[in-house]
Amino acid sequence: MIVLGALLNGIEALLGALIGLAFKSHVSNDLGDFLLKGQGLCVVLVAVQGMAAKGGNIVVVTLAVALGGVIGWMLGIDGAVHRLGDWVQTWLDEVLPTGGQLGSFSLGFVNATLFCCTGAMAIVGSLASGLSLDHSTLIAKGIIDLVVCIPMAASMGVGVPFVAMSLFVYEGLLSLGASLIAPLLTEAVIAEMSVTGSLLLLAVGTNLLGITQLKVADFLPACFLPIVLVPLVNLLPLV
Repeated sequence: MIVLGALLNGIEALLGALIGLAFKSHVSNDLGDFLLKGQGLCVVLVAVQGMAAKGGNIVVVTLAVALGGVIGWMLGIDGAVHRLGDWVQTWLDEVLPTGGQLGSFSLGFVNATLFCCTGAMAIVGSLASGLSLDHSTLIAKGIIDLVVCIPMAASMGVGVPFVAMSLFVYEGLLSLGASLIAPLLTEAVIAEMSVTGSLLLLAVGTNLLGITQLKVADFLPACFLPIVLVPLVNLLPLV
């Protein structure tokens, strides 16, 4: 089954988030903020490792981030994701009047989704699932997601478990679409997609650390622009 890797990755992340949510009532605001900063450091480490492993062409990555940011900004992706989170938060407050004890849905959902769905492993693993039914990368990534989602859910709350849906949809669509665009997925294209995804993951980490307040979701189209940009840049003799 092509989407098996995405399904298992989602289940692993859900398990970690549920474990973390069980400890939510024992985590104070100060401790939650402390844990969040710690996760920011871990996300930065994962992003740097991803970029170091793949190398990358600075021209392709720069163009991808610039053009992808414009596309995402015009589409309003970040605003749409936050509006979805706020809508679910309102619904949860009506159904489960807990006085905010379960945390902000939007905060947990958005940050967990950006962590789990950006980065090299999400992209490369999904493509491997779609092209060769090799789900090992996504399953291994799921272990990382499980571990990270425990403190994330403990500090940010009820929105984190819903990352399982984001993972299944995002990675599932990538896996299903991989066979359709297989001729375009050269080794260079996959490498640049991975580096761009890792760069966005770095932005997620600096946001969690409170260093930046970047609308990372608006840059998501950048991950896929190397499919077009790599062949174009290769036509330039000096690049």
